[in-house]
Amino acid sequence: MTPLAAANAIVRAWTRLYTTRLPVVARDLRRAEIDSDLWEFERDAARSDLGPALHVLARLLLGIPDDLSWRASHVSLGSGSLRAMISLTTAAIFAAGVWVYAITSPIDLPSPASLVQVVEVFPPPPPPPPPPPGVIRRESWTIIIHPAPSVPGSLR
Repeated sequence: MTPLAAANAIVRAWTRLYTTRLPVVARDLRRAEIDSDLWEFERDAARSDLGPALHVLARLLLGIPDDLSWRASHVSLGSGSLRAMISLTTAAIFAAGVWVYAITSPIDLPSPASLVQVVEVFPPPPPPPPPPPGVIRRESWTIIIHPAPSVPGSLR
């Protein structure tokens, strides 16, 4: 027996192991798929100088997690575990719906503060000082004009 034939026999044994006790259709389809892949590789390996047997064994080891995942997807559940899975799925969907509603519902926010702030100062600031007196000078005389005193309550 050649090394490639031995590697193929190991792959077929592994395939028979992880497909046992599956429905006949799923089991036979998976085994035929693996046989087809091995046959195609055998035809391509004739042109290769690499170690085809090592390649097949490496693909076997790297593919074990995918094979087990495939197997888990084809397991039929009993009525009790199916009922529990439906209950948990329903609860998860309800919780997700409540969370989405809480995140997307509008929130009443207070109105934003005004951009202009009015500040009242008590007591009011003192009035501005009166203007300086005007002076008119001539050669012989000087006139000083004083502004009229402001009277509280007047418009002037």
